[in-house]
Amino acid sequence: MSKQLSIRYPFEGHPAPLQVVGLFSFLPDAYLKLFGMSVQASFDDAGLGHLYRRLTRKTQNPPNEKRVMKTLNELLSKLGEPGDPPAFLADLKLAIDGCEQAKQRIDNLTFVETALLSFGTKPHSWQRRHSHLVLLERSGRYAQHLFATGDSSGAVDYISAHPLLKALLWPEAVEALHKASDMDALRPLTSAMSLDAHLGWLAAWDLDSAEKRGLPAPQFANLIPSKTQPGRNPTSLLFDELKRRLGVTSVADVLDKGQSVPDVEIGTLYRWSSGKNFPDTGTVSALMAAHGLDKDPEDILYQQYGAAKVVNLIAYMCQTIATKTREHGEPSAFWPWPAYPFGHSDFESWAAARYPFWLDFQRENGAALTKLARTAHGTKIL
Repeated sequence: MSKQLSIRYPFEGHPAPLQVVGLFSFLPDAYLKLFGMSVQASFDDAGLGHLYRRLTRKTQNPPNEKRVMKTLNELLSKLGEPGDPPAFLADLKLAIDGCEQAKQRIDNLTFVETALLSFGTKPHSWQRRHSHLVLLERSGRYAQHLFATGDSSGAVDYISAHPLLKALLWPEAVEALHKASDMDALRPLTSAMSLDAHLGWLAAWDLDSAEKRGLPAPQFANLIPSKTQPGRNPTSLLFDELKRRLGVTSVADVLDKGQSVPDVEIGTLYRWSSGKNFPDTGTVSALMAAHGLDKDPEDILYQQYGAAKVVNLIAYMCQTIATKTREHGEPSAFWPWPAYPFGHSDFESWAAARYPFWLDFQRENGAALTKLARTAHGTKIL
């Protein structure tokens, strides 16, 4: 009997639902949290935690618009004091001060675009992975708008013709979209399509990363659970990539065969290698440094570290939805669950079929989709 794939909750703390925007996207704070970035902590580090907490409290229902704008204006003024802040923040301040043109420019941004601009990642530098998320949110919000206004036929036609979204459809899915009676009835199917789309995002990132480093092939596929290695989860598979990168074959070798002895407990490595505990960045950095491989902050292993977190997130959500449907749901009401997108019986079968598809899709369409995302930037969403 094959080993059961066990996926651990990908975030710290108790399990909580991710906030969805449109039909297929998560709010950017989900990705920030996944990669260990805290908006609250960033403001605390900058000495602005008190303003951020005030803003958070004041934007809770029912919000007082004048007080929210006053606090946001104060926060933006503080952010813009040292150095050269992103132009986006200057535009946001103009909008708060009453500039209608600036307000329209801000309103025309998706959440993903806002996050990218906040980090200084401008449209001309977007690659496949950025463009994939931008288009997924823009098109998903528009399709949701069509469904919500009763134009389900128009929504299905739009999805079927969209250069990215059409890749998420299979015949039974098209039929189910036509038959959906309301937005709640759509959610099981759109969640499946969303997770498939995030596998496509991983493929886009994989290609971007390999091309940037001049590697002969993408490097993330080995992090995806498969039937060739039953029961191995992304955490365990990442340890295999660590050993391959260090040129060693055992847990003990990771500690003993470097240029120095890292300050890492061997028990930490055994828990990592068995898939029981995902390592923190300090552990990975210490091991790389001990083997003299810490000179490049964008070494492929660091990219694989982030990719393994994404695989873990996708697999966890898939397993959770499928399991709850089997145990508590009405399978017909939660279709396509407990099966996986495109009718696959389990995560391994689905990923084995769809990840190669997405790699090919991104190779063939990535440049056109990037151009489309850059062109759509700043245009009206709905």
